[in-house]
Amino acid sequence: MLPPFSVPVYEPLPYALSGLTFPELPLRTQLYLVEMARLVPPHAHGVNSIENERSRISKALYRSLKGTDIALVDLRHEAATMARYLKGSTSPPAHWHVIAQETRLQQVTGVLLPERELLINEYMIKFDALVWLDQQGREDYTSEDWQRHRDALLKPVLDHTSAALVAMDEFVRERISWHA
Repeated sequence: MLPPFSVPVYEPLPYALSGLTFPELPLRTQLYLVEMARLVPPHAHGVNSIENERSRISKALYRSLKGTDIALVDLRHEAATMARYLKGSTSPPAHWHVIAQETRLQQVTGVLLPERELLINEYMIKFDALVWLDQQGREDYTSEDWQRHRDALLKPVLDHTSAALVAMDEFVRERISWHA
């Protein structure tokens, strides 16, 4: 039996946009707000448009992560299948088994996990830009208040990305056990 999936933990950097004016924002943040989200003047924005954009980018993150998550789950189950095969075998593992295992490990650590982190980092640029928009006109909040606000909005998104990966792994495990 395969142990439960150990989900990669993403630790976002602290919220760093509090108190900045638009020209002080990182260039990528400015470009996102002006050209992609179109939520800064001359375009009007309000709470609903910010929330709609936050929902849109979150759904895009989930879709983007799905391919990476499928590949992670597939490689995990390939490794488990090979381990079961080798455990039942009386002969030592062939050289190609070792190479296949190293290739899988390199794919996970060198490609898939960095890709997953890159997707979440790109999401965080947009997410934090929207938190910055939430701040506009609310000067009575401290940096710590905005950090708590951002963390409260972000937690369900990151929890969902982890839960989706675990659910995908459980689905594959159930299908494998059903076919066995």
